[in-house]
Amino acid sequence: MAKTKLLLSMAILVAIPATARAQAEPPPSDAPAPPAGSPSSASGASTDAPSTAPAPPSSAVDSSRDVAPPATPPPAPPGEGAALAPPASAPSGHFEFGSYGRVRIASDGRGGTGRQANVVAHGTRIDEESYAELELRREDTFTPDIRTKVVATLALFPPFFHFSGDATQQIAMRNLFAQGTYGPWTMWVGSRMYRGDDIYLLDWWPLDNQNTVGGGAGVTLPDNDTMVQAHVGMQRLDNAYQHQDIQVVAPFGVGAQTITKLDRPRLVETLKATHFFRHVPLRGMAKAGFKVIVYGEAHELSAGTVRDTITNNEDRPVPSDSGWLVGTQLGFWTGERDTHVNLFFRHARGVAAYDPLAVPTTFANDKTTSGSTETLVAIGANYERDMFGVVAGGYLRAFRDGDPSPTSTQKYDEGTLVVRPQVYIGEHFGVAVEGSFQERRLAILDPKANAPLVASALRGGIIPYFSPSGRGTYKRPQLRIIYAVTARSDGARALYPAEDIFATRKTEHFIGLGAEWWFNSSSYP
Repeated sequence: MAKTKLLLSMAILVAIPATARAQAEPPPSDAPAPPAGSPSSASGASTDAPSTAPAPPSSAVDSSRDVAPPATPPPAPPGEGAALAPPASAPSGHFEFGSYGRVRIASDGRGGTGRQANVVAHGTRIDEESYAELELRREDTFTPDIRTKVVATLALFPPFFHFSGDATQQIAMRNLFAQGTYGPWTMWVGSRMYRGDDIYLLDWWPLDNQNTVGGGAGVTLPDNDTMVQAHVGMQRLDNAYQHQDIQVVAPFGVGAQTITKLDRPRLVETLKATHFFRHVPLRGMAKAGFKVIVYGEAHELSAGTVRDTITNNEDRPVPSDSGWLVGTQLGFWTGERDTHVNLFFRHARGVAAYDPLAVPTTFANDKTTSGSTETLVAIGANYERDMFGVVAGGYLRAFRDGDPSPTSTQKYDEGTLVVRPQVYIGEHFGVAVEGSFQERRLAILDPKANAPLVASALRGGIIPYFSPSGRGTYKRPQLRIIYAVTARSDGARALYPAEDIFATRKTEHFIGLGAEWWFNSSSYP
């Protein structure tokens, strides 16, 4: 009898929660399920997820805005279950995966590996190294006006294990930030790549390209054509220019302990205003438009003290430093097949003339970067029509360090021009032909010519490719065969140590296979 009561009690305990759940759940609906592409589908796909191909640099959506349009829930399906559908403002969320990557293998035609042969800071990317990013993010919509995303992006640098046999992989955290949107406002905090439009063939962001740990905010004005964005961040490189740890005698006991002697991060503030002129009435181009960007940066480093551990072990002061940068961008797009033109200009002084991830090697007499300047103009463009396309890029740049000496490798003028026309063969194949010229003129004497050293490289290449997603400059993935030949001047060879084979060879060959892809990535929207 006791056993029977025990079994009856257990059955009641199990049945009560199940009955409660059944009463709380709405009755099943005879309505059809929403389509697979809707935000409420089981697949978790979002209508505001970035496109698998990046928008052209001057498209009507600014790539640095990082603000998704409000999520719109699907209409309630017909039938008796429609009355029980969740309200339109019900919170929803999903995970997204995205990636950018390129992998190549190449030979120099002489039994060695293919190498990059650029002589300027921003050379052509036909022979660039492998690189990949893997992104995972969480996107949530709490109300039509409040949305968030949390982004984590890992970068992988070559050589990869299958090439080197070394299982130790160089990895970097390129994005790790949280972003929230409240109506027209967007706010973010974290570590991220924060940048605008690039020149594809140079793999370069010539106006705004921050690799920052910080935070920012932006607002879209009521006209929906004007955006203002601000950001503040910092870098403290693991270098004696900004950071030094030393060993000192412990205050108690025996032995030593480590203290931070120098700690002076570079603080960077940016301000950017963008205005779009959409649907400009031009003949035959109903979707054409323009955009204008005005951009500025301020840079500061505090004073500090560093210990000379090599010579006399004495402390020496490090002065504070600062700089500023101003720039602008003019963009035009037709609204058809990613056709666009972008023109960039910027001028920087002081420490702002140096990339925040770079360390100055020469200084003014007061041990600062005062007197350092950088001035550049750059252009990027793409045109596509029928079976033909052409993408191009180029820049002119003048850089001067603050060292009062008139001769220095840190005083130079340089430039690059690259053009890549291509013919589409059907919808999925094509052949691109690339030609480029690059040159750097340095303020040092060329001993062979008794004149300033001039390093130049003339390059030509051919790239047959397969594009599974269709024809177009920015369609990816793309699988390629690459051949490039580079003629290098005496000045270009003089930039290498005598023991380097690049110091003697006038011609370089690059014969390889490559693949490139991007999809659903916050870094390449």
